[in-house]
Amino acid sequence: MNSGLKKESITLIDYGAGNGLLGLFAKFCGFGKIIINDIDNSFIKSAQTLAIGLNISVDQFITGDISTIQKECFFIKPDAIVGTDIIEHIYNLNSFFTSIKEMNSNMVSVFTTGSNPENYFKVKKLRALQFKDEHNGGIADDFGFVYSQFHPSYFQIRKDIISAINPEFDEMLIIKMAKLTRGLNREDIKQVVLQYEKTGQFPNEPEPFNTCNPLTGSWTERILSIKEYHKIYKNSNFSTQVLPGFYNIYYKGVKRFLMVFINNLASIFGLKFAPFIFIVGKRCE
Repeated sequence: MNSGLKKESITLIDYGAGNGLLGLFAKFCGFGKIIINDIDNSFIKSAQTLAIGLNISVDQFITGDISTIQKECFFIKPDAIVGTDIIEHIYNLNSFFTSIKEMNSNMVSVFTTGSNPENYFKVKKLRALQFKDEHNGGIADDFGFVYSQFHPSYFQIRKDIISAINPEFDEMLIIKMAKLTRGLNREDIKQVVLQYEKTGQFPNEPEPFNTCNPLTGSWTERILSIKEYHKIYKNSNFSTQVLPGFYNIYYKGVKRFLMVFINNLASIFGLKFAPFIFIVGKRCE
């Protein structure tokens, strides 16, 4: 274990847990204390129901974001935090890992994400989804992705936010500001508008693909380079190890053979054939 602790003494947070299967499985495997968390209370209720049905005792359920966990765990020192398909949705990762460090500078983190920047085919597919959210809005095809739902285009949402902040802006200025605030939430968009009103200066051009819901700050399957992940973790004095994930081989016939073959390619060529990646963080030595 990266924590150097016996699993029976580890307090583990299942962050953005959804129905809580990962945390429940950790408890089943003998981990000490388990905290199941999600920002959506309906998921927490589902996790509680599932825990009862499986007769697994969870120590704490927390509804909210990382700041809520900090408050709820003020007298607790979690040793590990894990999450599946959640890190690519977190609005401000630097702030997130600062909060983790404040809870425990020795915290071990393990996150998985399907937004593998090294897998060309995954990147192409996810960029198409980002384009759709940004320019067309959420549609039925998006279902199956975390937090996907019907919504106007993020570009239109930002236009509405900007025009509400300053109704005197003309259409051309609103369009320009909406383009330049791609990847920002409502509060940060407001700060950009106020800065423009004060100085007349526009923000820098945003990156061309990643985009987030301005109302929630949730990124659409955000794709960051491995180098960017290393930098973010290092900012909070955590080192990182990025490992390739694998395809499910529990199929029959040709499909199973194909999945085994691709997994073998991933073991040889690393991340380029991996359907997802593991990001393991621990305190820098």
